[in-house]
Amino acid sequence: MKKSIVLLVLCLINTALLAQNKKPNILIIITDQQNAKMMSSAGNEWLETPNMDKLAMKGMRFEKAYVTNPVCSPSRFSLFTGQYPTAIGMRHNASKLDIPALQKIIPNAMGHAFANAGYETYYGGKSHLPGGRNDVSTYGFETFISKDERDDLAKESAAILLDRNSDKPFLMALNFINPHDICYEAIRHFPPNNRPPAEVPIPLLEAIAIPDSISEKDFMAKYVPPLPANFEPTSPEPSAIYDLKALHSFTIDARENWTEKDWRMHRYAYHRLTERVDVQIGMVLDALESSPFANNTIVVFTSDHGEMSASHRLEHKTVFYEESSNIPLVVWYKGMANAHSVDKENIISNGLDLFPTLCELAGVSRPENLPGISFAALLNGQKYKYSPREYLFMENELGFMIRGDNLKYTLYDNGDEMLIDLAKDPGELINLAEVPVYLDRKEKLKRQLKAHIEKASH
Repeated sequence: MKKSIVLLVLCLINTALLAQNKKPNILIIITDQQNAKMMSSAGNEWLETPNMDKLAMKGMRFEKAYVTNPVCSPSRFSLFTGQYPTAIGMRHNASKLDIPALQKIIPNAMGHAFANAGYETYYGGKSHLPGGRNDVSTYGFETFISKDERDDLAKESAAILLDRNSDKPFLMALNFINPHDICYEAIRHFPPNNRPPAEVPIPLLEAIAIPDSISEKDFMAKYVPPLPANFEPTSPEPSAIYDLKALHSFTIDARENWTEKDWRMHRYAYHRLTERVDVQIGMVLDALESSPFANNTIVVFTSDHGEMSASHRLEHKTVFYEESSNIPLVVWYKGMANAHSVDKENIISNGLDLFPTLCELAGVSRPENLPGISFAALLNGQKYKYSPREYLFMENELGFMIRGDNLKYTLYDNGDEMLIDLAKDPGELINLAEVPVYLDRKEKLKRQLKAHIEKASH
């Protein structure tokens, strides 16, 4: 009898150990054009995001998370390869690519790395990946869930989580479109005979509708966010920013002709679109919670870039301002040591750091030559093992940016410079590039940035 009990206990122990050693599933949820402030758990009182908030409250939220390039395709390339977009000559969505460099990087993309480690790989929603826009298998994803980027993506991925019957671990990347529909708000203001060939999505039209049951005055006072504190342009503003607006005349129209109501309604619609995608995320998270995979899945929530949302009288993205480049990043898994926490200290690059972090957490071989830093130690409560980056670098079609501590320096292709002291000026209203007391520190950052540009171009 005693022997039977001992054998039973040993069996249970071995089963527990096997469960612990089983590779974790990974669920990555990516929104489009959501800046870090667009969660109620981040302190935004003008929207309700209960599903994002629930995940953030359970897991670890990083306040200083940034993209490599605040535009869709370059940022997504980084997220799924762990490389800077300039590694393939990419600085905007329509860049001419360095195809040999792309072909060298693709075999080591996230999907391939995890598929080679025995994972089933799923991808759904917006792709917009260079070289794989119409075929995500190029990036190692075997199953394409849905071309829909909205409700159907949520429903179909939820069904897979509930019905899936496989012993293999999975990597699932879900790419929702909203709150990206806000892009069409500026386009919507064009006269019909001069409007770009883009249909305004129904969700945006619904988001900007004022209910009949309330007067416009009361509606604006009660429900519509005020203008941001940094509504005015940076002084002096680099000419490169105006040059960017000149490429898209609707952005000039917005800055020069929009009324306060126009800007506030733009912000209102942006908040409503974010709430809409929160509902879709909730469908997926509810399904995961009800599935057999709930206790062995790493969940990541982030975005490809932000949205200016009236800051500096700008809408859209691309620029290096915080609203455009600082994005949400939340990680949760059952049993994580640093659950229920917010990291306000460490600067994370979601495009560079997420891939090596997931490799470390899952026990998957990390591809060579990834420039990112795994932050698994922060999740595991082992801060002493984490080596924080000294500098954060970003790229866009206008130039390059470096951030060290609280100083943020941009060198534009046309020679313009911008230097911001985020500690004293979090709204980025004062360009300190020519202020004498900052010149030595600016030159140090400039040297570091030029060295990075030189390295990235080879």
